[in-house]
Amino acid sequence: MSRNNEATDPGFALTFNPTSSEATVNFVVGELNGQKQPDLPLLTDLAGRMISWSPADARGYSILGAVEERGGNKEGAQALYQVALEHSKSELHALLRTAQARLQEADTAGSLENIDLLLRRWPSYWEQVEPILLVAASNQEAAVLLQNKLNEMPPWRGRAVAALARDPAALGVLRNLIASSPDDVRTKPTWIAERDTVIAALVGNKAFTEAYGLFLSTMTAQEAEASAYVFDGAFKLPLSRTYFGWRAQKPGATEVRLGEEADEGLRVRFLDSPARPGIVSQNTVLPFGRYSLSVQASATALNAPKELFWSIRCGGGAVLATLDVPSGTFSSTQLQAELEVPATGCPMQVISLDTEVRTESWRDRYQGEVKFDNLALTRL
Repeated sequence: MSRNNEATDPGFALTFNPTSSEATVNFVVGELNGQKQPDLPLLTDLAGRMISWSPADARGYSILGAVEERGGNKEGAQALYQVALEHSKSELHALLRTAQARLQEADTAGSLENIDLLLRRWPSYWEQVEPILLVAASNQEAAVLLQNKLNEMPPWRGRAVAALARDPAALGVLRNLIASSPDDVRTKPTWIAERDTVIAALVGNKAFTEAYGLFLSTMTAQEAEASAYVFDGAFKLPLSRTYFGWRAQKPGATEVRLGEEADEGLRVRFLDSPARPGIVSQNTVLPFGRYSLSVQASATALNAPKELFWSIRCGGGAVLATLDVPSGTFSSTQLQAELEVPATGCPMQVISLDTEVRTESWRDRYQGEVKFDNLALTRL
């Protein structure tokens, strides 16, 4: 009977077995977290008795520390948490409370060691740890130690990057973390996704220049070969999730292939459906000034009832230039236009293959296939 109630009704369980450690821990924790004012002398007595009958159980010292902390004796509480950790390095509550205390005392290294131990043993307690990491990221000296810890690739690094990316105040720390990542970290399978998470967070906070600068400074060798005013204008790389790479709209009206799948270049096959704008697109950040936009196009039985064209525009703003793609069948046709990126009011640009389809009318069905090679921007 006692064991059945240790979790659901620990007070009742203690009436049957006053020496039940599980029931004692659950009862004390429940009272401390409850809505009414806890009876601290009673809880102190329960925790003390648990220590007397089970002195090797770290939880007894930890719950007594929690009671002392609730009563205002922070120094005594921390001493008890240390005793708990001497008995068990992974005692949950003691790890969490000493991590918080160490951070307040500017012992960031010690705090992070506690967090690392806690999350390796108790990964489900991430929500309790996240606020501590956000506080660490807000302090310049602590942030450096946090970056060093994350570069050790603990199993909770990905969650930390995602959490910090949601806090605008932590974006500087994340940008530095990704930009200064050592080579052995950059080769990890998760690193590109983390970089793209940080870039997206910077863009979300309208830090376009910082986001683009981070992308340029952290390119892989393959990305660096494709670097230009139009990233991968030769369409050699596969579609990307990065904010500054080529992305395609969801399949349905078109079939998009590039890189090895397209046998070089970008191939778009229209599936006899209305094709909306943004068939493929990428974002970029260009220095202000004049440019020439050009691309080589070929087509087979292309039917574009609502036009087909490349465009470059300010993000959410004015169109700077368009390159119209004619319907029909043709090969190796050079398309070209000039444009000017203004010095103000256009911090980010979008390059995309567009149509004038606004509603999905079956009278606007696109057919045929078109291929593009060497989309380029040249500074004039």
